[in-house]
Amino acid sequence: MKQQYASFAVLPIKFHSSLPTVDATYSAACPRAPRHHTTGMTQTTRTLLVVDDHPLMLEGLSQIASQALPDHGVLQAASFAEARGHALSDEPPELVLLDPGLPDLHGLSAIQGMVKALPAGAVVVISANDQPQDQEAAWAAGARAFISKSARPEDLMTGLQAVARGERVLITRQQGRVEPPPTPSNQAGLSARQLEVLAAMCAGDSNKQIAQRLQIAEKTVKAHVGAIFDKLDVVNRTQAALAARRLGLVTDEPQPPSA
Repeated sequence: MKQQYASFAVLPIKFHSSLPTVDATYSAACPRAPRHHTTGMTQTTRTLLVVDDHPLMLEGLSQIASQALPDHGVLQAASFAEARGHALSDEPPELVLLDPGLPDLHGLSAIQGMVKALPAGAVVVISANDQPQDQEAAWAAGARAFISKSARPEDLMTGLQAVARGERVLITRQQGRVEPPPTPSNQAGLSARQLEVLAAMCAGDSNKQIAQRLQIAEKTVKAHVGAIFDKLDVVNRTQAALAARRLGLVTDEPQPPSA
């Protein structure tokens, strides 16, 4: 028995060269997908690094940073070890936005460690703790800027832009952007406060005594002492006292604390 096969006619298919346009109202109402943190890195070697161990904050800060400095590629790190790896790479970031409350290195140690790992870069501390003693400790550790996590996004953007121009920035919870403390003096690069700490060190005061005399936190004194050692290229208080007298930074009597 022969099989019967049906025959089919081949019909031409027309393709339209134009596609329907997207309604402008719908397009404007739909937000763009967030830019991936590595966007732009193939076009430029200028980068900034955002460091925060909370994923939501890390993504939010990265998006604000990319809007503030669109000519920079944005890197991310959730720990100090990861951030240090970026800082020591062949193409280190020019700027670091650092939350010092990291799980593997915390507080002043994180700030000092990042400043030391990135000597040619600018470290911007962003913290929920923005009391005067927190700010002073950040300056003592070598930060270029201190920004409260309570700052408005637009203030954070303008602050990052100012830091990229080489400015020092202070943005507080209560007052917004205010004038930062003066830059270190030309006396071996020590600030006025560090000269006070150095004078007290030369007088034999302990960190606790210096903290009480200057009415600052003991951890802030430790940060100042570490900065003094680095700037004088010494490793202990005896060497610091000898260097201070050789350079004429202190007299035999400690100076009274500033107001």
